[in-house]
Amino acid sequence: MGKIHLITGGDEYAVKNRAREIIAGLCGKDFEGNPCLEIIHGDSDEMKPLQALGLIIESAATPAFLGSAKTIWLKSLDFDKIAKLKDSEESEEKMDSFLSLLKTGLEDDTTLVMSVFSVDRRSSFFKICQKSGEVQFFEKVDIMSKDWNDKLRSVIHDACRKNGIRISEDAVAFVSETAGVDVGRVQSEMDKLFAYVAPNTSISIADCKKICSRTPEMAGWAFSNALSDKNLSEAIETLNILANMAKNPEIKVIYTVMGHFQDMVKIKAVCRTLGIRSGARQDEFNHKLQNVPPAVKMEIKDDSIFKLHPFRAWKVFSASESFSEKELARILTEILKTNKSLVSGAFSPRMELEALAIKICGPSRRR
Repeated sequence: MGKIHLITGGDEYAVKNRAREIIAGLCGKDFEGNPCLEIIHGDSDEMKPLQALGLIIESAATPAFLGSAKTIWLKSLDFDKIAKLKDSEESEEKMDSFLSLLKTGLEDDTTLVMSVFSVDRRSSFFKICQKSGEVQFFEKVDIMSKDWNDKLRSVIHDACRKNGIRISEDAVAFVSETAGVDVGRVQSEMDKLFAYVAPNTSISIADCKKICSRTPEMAGWAFSNALSDKNLSEAIETLNILANMAKNPEIKVIYTVMGHFQDMVKIKAVCRTLGIRSGARQDEFNHKLQNVPPAVKMEIKDDSIFKLHPFRAWKVFSASESFSEKELARILTEILKTNKSLVSGAFSPRMELEALAIKICGPSRRR
């Protein structure tokens, strides 16, 4: 019996990436020129959903080229389009024929790979694929979930364990906080890092800064951290990442900076309430946070410190020690002014961010 692969889930990047990996494994890196591969472009504007299913049925009934093994790839189909079709004799017949093919099984020399989005795990299609083939489900991390960053960190640590690679906590924070919420994108960044550091077996934050994708998220993260470290040269150098990017990446950067310094203010206040001493080591800091009495926790109005990953919370706490409360208040005012200037478009975005860096990283001013 032939093989059936269903790759689905809300993380479209991961679905597409995994499907390409499977196809490359079956048909070679230059798979598009392989005569034994038939690609059914489900993402084409000209391709109707029922037409795609019909092409699979027809292809499965057609002998392979010169008797070789045959691979059929249903590429990037939005299954929700099929689910939304109005009931008709034609649609029911086509779907019944398609599901029957999956139940009965393919010829021994045929492999069907389906990268399909919007598949309901309660649907007959999903359940039949589970019984008759192999299903891989990539769920997109929910940014609104309080443990979204923990999930991305788990992906990073799992990838490192599988490849026998050690990774610093700073590097984990960098990848998890700059690669977005797509698990596939995080995995892609890790693959690049593994290739970059080979034959070495460890990844540092320096490696991440050199090889990871240069996105507004990465620029915002790097710029914010350079500012909190009062490292003016690194802050200015980081702005070079913004060159040749999509329109207005500076807006994303200033929002990241604003959130970073707001976190400093919040954590500084909470740490004072909890009695966490200045210069506390990471283990001491974590112990204090993990053993806050419920009654005290209830009294804290802003509990964002408890929602951050422990390492991230400690790093923000450590960075906040370089700034007095008056300094942070002044800096937030300057950030708001910079944001207003960027939105107005009256000044050079690069010069505005450079000016902000000088105001934050320069000598402290007393008022």
